[in-house]
Amino acid sequence: MIKLISRLRPDIGFREVMAGLLPGRAKVPEFESRFAKKFENRFGIMFQHGRSGLYTFFKSLEIENLEIICPAYTCVVVPHAVVLSGNVPVFVDCEPGSPNMSIDEIQNSITEKTKAIIVTHLFGYPMDVVRIKQLVKEAEKKFQHKIYIIQDVAHSFGVKWKGELVTKFGDVSLFGLNISKTITTVFGGMITCNDEGIEKKLRAYRDKNFKRKSMVQNMGRLIYLKSIWISFNPYLYGIVNLLERKGLLNRFTKYYDEEKVDFPGDWDFLPSSFEAKVGLVQLKKYNKIIERRTRNAQQWIESMDGQDNIKFFPHIEGATYSHCVGKVEDRTEWEEMFRKKGYQLGILIEYSIPEMQSYNKFKRKEYPVALDYSQHMVNFPVWMKKGL
Repeated sequence: MIKLISRLRPDIGFREVMAGLLPGRAKVPEFESRFAKKFENRFGIMFQHGRSGLYTFFKSLEIENLEIICPAYTCVVVPHAVVLSGNVPVFVDCEPGSPNMSIDEIQNSITEKTKAIIVTHLFGYPMDVVRIKQLVKEAEKKFQHKIYIIQDVAHSFGVKWKGELVTKFGDVSLFGLNISKTITTVFGGMITCNDEGIEKKLRAYRDKNFKRKSMVQNMGRLIYLKSIWISFNPYLYGIVNLLERKGLLNRFTKYYDEEKVDFPGDWDFLPSSFEAKVGLVQLKKYNKIIERRTRNAQQWIESMDGQDNIKFFPHIEGATYSHCVGKVEDRTEWEEMFRKKGYQLGILIEYSIPEMQSYNKFKRKEYPVALDYSQHMVNFPVWMKKGL
């Protein structure tokens, strides 16, 4: 049997499975509190998905029919939450040589209709949150209304700018907690904040409008957790990858439909104690996971340093490398080359959102950098405990 290192693998094991199995009191409030404290915020509000939390933010603050600035190159579920909440996404292209938005373009995109900026720190690379905060202050003074700053750290847990966690800047921070994220609750997301008024509105909206899971649904989560634990074994994953490449696992692995703006069927369920218990175990591992990912990313970059046929983003102090990404000319060639070496390369974002059929009507200009990245980026696995 061929050993294949998967492009991603959550650090889950016996403790997470047992945490999900064992009975106990409700753990969601405890997980919310500990999670928020870890990222130096006062409050945490857990959701079934990160996108559910972003949607709730807009709805609970009655933000509607307004413009929300977001990246052209990011996970499509971010603008899904914007559109489904009744707002308009305003896309900003990447800064050349960076996975993140151009701050100059952010500044040029702010209008009297702008109500929020989703500051996405993609792949674990931080944005200049100090400069963004300053330009928002200037825009608020000019247009005489509040502009919210949302730190999207779904793929950037613990990322810092000038030694400070970016979660200390802005109004709220958005985390994803599914199996592809730095730590996981199997499914899930979290909004953290320091403003008690925002926290109360988010929690009240969630508790009023979201549904409780049944015992059968929670059992399904446990079965899924066990299957993930088994299927990501390097000696079994070669089979899983073969099925994936043939499209037989699309139902489980593909999270979007290019023609639709929609949410998964379970988006409006309340998080369960099962998921929170798994999260509490994961939170204890957090520091080691971040250290490992950063080490492995640096090893990948150093091992290919100087090669003309791949380019990596420049290192930024405070980066946490949720992914180690490189730009290549022929992505298929690289995937096949590394599969033969026993590594699966990933393609995390294979689209520029304004070019998608469902978002073309929101396209205001060309987004050449985002389009280029969508066609040429690959990511190397960084989860391994023993390094390369």
